[in-house]
Amino acid sequence: MDTNERRTPADGSIPQASDDDRALAPSEMLALMRDQQRTTRTRLDRALYILLGTWAVAWFVGFQALWSAEDGGASPIVRIPTATAFIIFGVAMIVGVIVSVVSGVSMGRGMRGRSNTAGTLYGFSWSISMMGAWFFAASLLRQVPDPALAPLLMPGIFVVTIGVLYMAGAAMSRSGAQFALGVAVIVLAVVATALGAPTHYLVYGTAGPLIFIAFIVLLRTGVISSEPPLRETTPRGEVHA
Repeated sequence: MDTNERRTPADGSIPQASDDDRALAPSEMLALMRDQQRTTRTRLDRALYILLGTWAVAWFVGFQALWSAEDGGASPIVRIPTATAFIIFGVAMIVGVIVSVVSGVSMGRGMRGRSNTAGTLYGFSWSISMMGAWFFAASLLRQVPDPALAPLLMPGIFVVTIGVLYMAGAAMSRSGAQFALGVAVIVLAVVATALGAPTHYLVYGTAGPLIFIAFIVLLRTGVISSEPPLRETTPRGEVHA
């Protein structure tokens, strides 16, 4: 008779606790959390590299095309028809927006609950914001038909919108690096607009891609991180940075 009233299998063997039933020690839980964070950070960084790289190319191609336009450009080397320049710029921006939407949605994929919803909403906020910026600028230009306003307003409002979206994404992912990128983009828009047309096309087409490439390099080398460090939790529940 079992004095402790424990039940044993019919063959008399002693049941063994499975790995799934065994509680993880605090150190093992922390190691598991760190491993999951590294996996998530790798996926998010990959999406961010694609996003930044795409915008670097889009800005270089699009704004260099405007800089080289026969009407409104000032490139001393290459001149292309104005209509062609704006088509190239529009296609480059559309590609950037599409990649931004896909990257934003992919950032939320694999996450649960509010994180997944936030990533999806952030992805679609790119297309909605960019379309809203275009309609706003177009409506304003119809009300104020100033030929000197359009070259400064159209790219400026798109660039500022991109900077704000980067900062919004930083708030979602708690990324100081992405927030700094948004600030840099907005500062670039202010400086380029202050220099006036058509010089601002050259500034956007050179300084903009350099900013994106610089952030890619800083992320790849680990100088900056796309996410805050994981906080360590002690057995007593104390949190350490």
